[in-house]
Amino acid sequence: MTKSEYSLLKDEIILRASGTPRHGEILRSVKEIYKQSINSKRRYEQIETIAQLLKVLEIRDVLSENSIEPLKEVARRLQDNNELLRKITDYELISVSKKDLNNTVSSFTATHDEKIESVIKLNPFGGNLSPRKKERLFETIIEETGTNWRALARKLKIRECVIIKIDAEETTLADKVKKILEIYEQRADPQRWFFVLCDALEESYRRDIADSLRNIIVMNI
Repeated sequence: MTKSEYSLLKDEIILRASGTPRHGEILRSVKEIYKQSINSKRRYEQIETIAQLLKVLEIRDVLSENSIEPLKEVARRLQDNNELLRKITDYELISVSKKDLNNTVSSFTATHDEKIESVIKLNPFGGNLSPRKKERLFETIIEETGTNWRALARKLKIRECVIIKIDAEETTLADKVKKILEIYEQRADPQRWFFVLCDALEESYRRDIADSLRNIIVMNI
C-alpha cells in the first residue's frame, strides 16, 4: 500500500528527531506543550520517544492529516530544518486546495441532503425506521470503523472513562463499535441522530462510511 503524503512527512520527522542527540530535549519540550491533550499522567510518563508521542496525539485527535501542528513543533526544534519546514508548508497548501475542492463538490449535494432530511423526519430513531434499514446502517459502521472506534466514540460525546471500560471489556473491534452504537442509541435525539452520527464519522476521518450511510438511508428497504 502506498503511503500518504501525511505518513511520509510524519515518518521523516520521526526519523530526523530520533537521530539527533537532542531527541530527549525536543521530546520533553513538545510533550509539555501537549500535556493537557495527553490527559493522562501515566500515559504522559510512559512516552519515551517522538514516535510514541505522535501516536498518542493521533489517538487524541490532536494530530491528523488535517491538523499537523505537532509535526511543526517537532520540526521547528530540529537543526538544519529549512527543507523540512518547506515540505510542511507545501503539504499545508495542498491540504487547503483539497479542502476547497471538497467544499465545491459538497455544494452539489444539497438536493440529496434534503432528501435525507425528509427521510429522517418520517423515520425518527426508535420510530418508523425499518429494522432492516437500521440493521444495514449499523452493520456498515460496525464492519468499517475498525481502529477509528475511539475517535468516533469521542465525537459522539462518550466519556473517556466509558471508552476505557469498553476497551477493557470488549475483545474485538466490532464489539467495541457495537457497544458505542448501543450507548449512542439510548440517548440520541430522534430527529437529529443520523446527522450527528454522520458528522461524528466525518470528524473521525471516516467520511467514506458517512457517505455509505447517506446512500443507505434513502434506500427503499
